Amino acid sequence: MEKKKSGLTAAAVGIAMVWMGTHFGPGVASGTQINVYYIQYGIPGFFAMFLAMGLLAVCLYISTEASRIYKTYEYKSWIQNIFGVKWVSYLFDLSFIVTCITAMGGSLNAVATLMQNTLGINYWLGVALVVICGALLCAYGAELVRRASSYMMFLVVGVLLLIIIMVALYGDGDLKGAFAFTNTTLDPANFSWPKAMWSAVIYAAFQATVIANIASVADTIKSRKESKMAALVGFVSNAGLLVIIGLMLFSYTSVFPITKEALPIFAVLQRLNFPWMTTIYVIVVFIAVLSTVVGFAFAGVARFSVYYQPKEGPKSSLRDGLFVAVLLIVCALASRFGILKLVSVGYKALGYLNLPILILSSLILGSRKISRKYLEENNIEAEGLD
Repeated sequence: MEKKKSGLTAAAVGIAMVWMGTHFGPGVASGTQINVYYIQYGIPGFFAMFLAMGLLAVCLYISTEASRIYKTYEYKSWIQNIFGVKWVSYLFDLSFIVTCITAMGGSLNAVATLMQNTLGINYWLGVALVVICGALLCAYGAELVRRASSYMMFLVVGVLLLIIIMVALYGDGDLKGAFAFTNTTLDPANFSWPKAMWSAVIYAAFQATVIANIASVADTIKSRKESKMAALVGFVSNAGLLVIIGLMLFSYTSVFPITKEALPIFAVLQRLNFPWMTTIYVIVVFIAVLSTVVGFAFAGVARFSVYYQPKEGPKSSLRDGLFVAVLLIVCALASRFGILKLVSVGYKALGYLNLPILILSSLILGSRKISRKYLEENNIEAEGLD
């Protein structure tokens, strides 16, 4: 009974896990995102983690409530309801395209580089292998991917926790030295609280595409208490794991220049010198990248098929296939910029794009439209309000 009153339900935890699953993909599993947006700023970077996750938690709560109250369970109806105009949804389409190019490009680069470094496979052969496997799964393994992707987060998080334990037991990281000698081991130009906090805002903004994912599963939430609990559980789990991984990476800043590594967690694994651990890590990243590639391909077809499929009559599988092929080729070419460049430049551009259309719109317009006062003034009936 107490669990129901507190809002801690399976639906609330499920929403939090959707957020976590979106967050802890190949970008975080490589350690690159954490390095670029937090570790390079030293101690302020850890406070920035809490700011970013707190900002996302508030937006997640508002998004969930808006979807629940107005029955907007897909991104177009959600964003049109928030802004009150249809054309804004095209900005979200642009955001999705940029997300595809940066996230899929970075993921392809990460796994191809890992295979090149561990197995000696040519970079483009590695990219082609992922693209072909992804295309085959799109064509014949859609149901398999849908089922597997729901468990992917647990696999990625489990392996990351295993790496953290192995580093704590056998690694040569020096957390005490990292805190003591921050001024000499990291670039002093980055020791700025405003820079670190702004980095957190941008991180939250490019991660805010999770709002679309949340909207699609918000129909399971029945009350405002559940929405609040989903945001709270999501904040604690995401911020907690982010800090733990961050501390592991930070402990190596006094050992070697880890912030300059394109794949910092792989660099740490090489120092551990446990080949079996490295093999498990590469396999998990490969599977995670496949899941990401196929997930974006399906999402792309769902969002853009309206532009190339006939409005009436049967849909063309060939047109869907050509769309996916073009999308994968563009992302494969983008991967050559490298994960470091895509994360530091591409994600930053995405953050600036998402800041007004997702973060600010949620905080300003969304919070107003879910307020009790607005609902009463506009005679909107809503169940489950506090």
